[in-house]
This record gives sequence, structure tokens and C-alpha cells, in this order.
Amino acid sequence: MAKKTIAIVGAGPGVGLAIAKRFGRQGFKVALLSRNQTSLNDLVECLSIQGIEAAAFTADVTDDNSVTSALNTAISHFGSIDVLEYSPCPPADTLRTPKTIDVANQLYHLRLTVLGAVAAVQTVLPGMIERKSGSLLFTGPASAQYPVAMTGSACVAAGSELNYAKVLNQELSGDGIYAGFVSICGWVIQKGDENGTHPSGLPLVAAQDVADIHWDLHVKRDRVEAFAGDLAPLLKLANATVAGP
Repeated sequence: MAKKTIAIVGAGPGVGLAIAKRFGRQGFKVALLSRNQTSLNDLVECLSIQGIEAAAFTADVTDDNSVTSALNTAISHFGSIDVLEYSPCPPADTLRTPKTIDVANQLYHLRLTVLGAVAAVQTVLPGMIERKSGSLLFTGPASAQYPVAMTGSACVAAGSELNYAKVLNQELSGDGIYAGFVSICGWVIQKGDENGTHPSGLPLVAAQDVADIHWDLHVKRDRVEAFAGDLAPLLKLANATVAGP
């Protein structure tokens, strides 16, 4: 049986690499996509050391033509994309509270989080429909469900991405294709790094645990939403934001 391929869009050394390793251990080949070619090369080398076949493809997720071109190149290289995982993370300096969100800033977040996802899905979907098989996995903050004002612009986009995953799953399940969304409830770390220096007040989430949830969703297809980490602190923050001073 031919090996399957996962494409990770927005791949980085945290969640993206952990997902690549998790699927790679199950025999998947890995296509890694992001803007930084140097970082991608490092990830490919890391995976190769572990015996996982991987290749890098440069793409800017805020440019749908760039995403489409890179994924088509990956499809040509590997033969197919059987699982798509979409997880670009917005830079901290782009986050705006509701009072300061403007059209340009919100459009940036929608391009990064939603429109890039649409471009990626539309590129891999025809092959999945033809094969009657595939998984579309999305990773975002738990503020997609429980928004907080301090990251307002990202919350608006993440909520849209979550709904996109839901309607994809509704329509595509009859074609043998699954879509799911993993919400991260805190600050991502590497397992074993719990005693390091991290932002105060945020729960810690191991990248490897996030990757395990992605694999679980891909295999079981028993729910559209899953949470990684402890949701309680975020709920407290979201409720405090709603209640006000």
C-alpha cells in the first residue's frame, strides 16, 4: 500500500513539527509549508533524522495564489495530499482589541486564518473527492469558541475558521472526507519544558498532546471540535471580559 501524505500549512517548530512527527510515525510522508525557507529546511532535517520522508514548499498563506501553487507542487512531488492540516499563527504585534480593530487589520487576520484555509482546501479537495477519502484538520485558539477582547481581531477570524470546518464536515462527510478543528487552550510548549520561562496566567499545552488529538480526530472522526489543554482558565477570562469591572 502506498504511503499517504499530510500537508502542514503554517508549519513551525511547535505544533506543526509535532503533528509531522505524529503522522510520520504512522507512515505518512510530510509536506511542510510556510514563508520561511530556512526554518522549513531545519524541520525537514529534523524529520529526516527520525526516518520520516518530508519536503518543504514555500508559501505565504495571506496570498491565495501562493498557497495554491505550493500545494500543487507538493501534490506533484508526493502524488497526493491525503490529510491537510492548517495552523498558521498570527504575529503578536498584529493582534487588536475590539476598540482598535480596523478594516485593514481584520482583513489581514481573515486572509491568514480563513481565506488561506479556503485556498488550501480548494486545492486538495478535488483529489480527496475523487478518492472518496481525506481529512481536513484546522488548529486555532480556544478563543474561537470563547473570545477575549485582548485578542479580538484573531478571535473574529478564528471563529470564522471554526464555522468553516463545521460546514465542511457537514457537506463532505458523504464523500468520505472529514473536517475537524482543534482548539488550543493556552501557551504551547514542548513536553518536558513545563518548568521553563513562560507567560504568567496562561495554562501550558504540550505540542505533542495537540498532535495526538489531531491523530485521534483523523482516525476516529467522532467529533468536529476538540480542545487541547485546560479550558477552565480561558473560560474564567472570557467570563470576566463579559462581566466587565
